[in-house]
Amino acid sequence: MRYKTRAIELEAVKFDGSNIPEFAADRVALNKATAAVVVETDEGERQCSLGDYFVLTDAGQVLVRGGAIFETIFEPVS
Repeated sequence: MRYKTRAIELEAVKFDGSNIPEFAADRVALNKATAAVVVETDEGERQCSLGDYFVLTDAGQVLVRGGAIFETIFEPVS
């Protein structure tokens, strides 16, 4: 059986090393060994590295997604 993704819109911010979005600010801790932050997401603790995305779903979930995968699945809404 084949599947396709449903059309959804969500809020996302591409991490550049300093831009922590307001929706994730209280869930982030700096990882001093790398240029990344550790995020307490709804899926557990995740590392957000340069180029990864902070994601806020319509259901209010905070997630981290890798940049390449995110950009393959989603495109900006104008």
